[in-house]
Amino acid sequence: MGTVESITSRLVHINLAIQTDNNAEVASIMMRERPFIGELNLDIDPDNLSLLIAVGEVMDVAQPLTVSRISHVGSLAILWLDQTRWLVLPPPGSHLSVSQALQDTFGSDLALKAEGDLVHARLSDAAINTLQQCDDSTGDDSVKRLAEEGVTIMQPCDQREYDILVRDHCAERLWQWLSQHHPETATEDQAANG
Repeated sequence: MGTVESITSRLVHINLAIQTDNNAEVASIMMRERPFIGELNLDIDPDNLSLLIAVGEVMDVAQPLTVSRISHVGSLAILWLDQTRWLVLPPPGSHLSVSQALQDTFGSDLALKAEGDLVHARLSDAAINTLQQCDDSTGDDSVKRLAEEGVTIMQPCDQREYDILVRDHCAERLWQWLSQHHPETATEDQAANG
């Protein structure tokens, strides 16, 4: 079984602003850390819904997303909202839709069905294997649920902002991914955020 990393580092509040073009393809991603939550040095379980609602009220955020881990697969960043729900980010500036980026990464090992702003994906054993190789914390329970239920994927909408509560080590992985795929934006944002 994979390592549980949920209560090993402080909780941070990240704001992701995702801009898409007319074809729902990702044009840019801006990431900012909102300082208040990080300054509190909270060490809470991100799966504790009632506590997160209270933290969200303090932050003046109606419904923050919680991310338990971040996987880098090919050029994608997969933010795990829970075991069967993801927010998938194609590289900024790639002008790929989430569906296109998933097909480019997984090919025929993934079956997609669009449902409005959501996409339901069924992953083959090969796709799950690829995911496991890129994410050493994917445990047996997660793999079993992916194989049985598939995953529901949120697609970024035009100029959509997401307020995300995440462990600082996961936030650092997201910074690294942004820097790798769009160095000038990540560097400017990091400098602006101190």
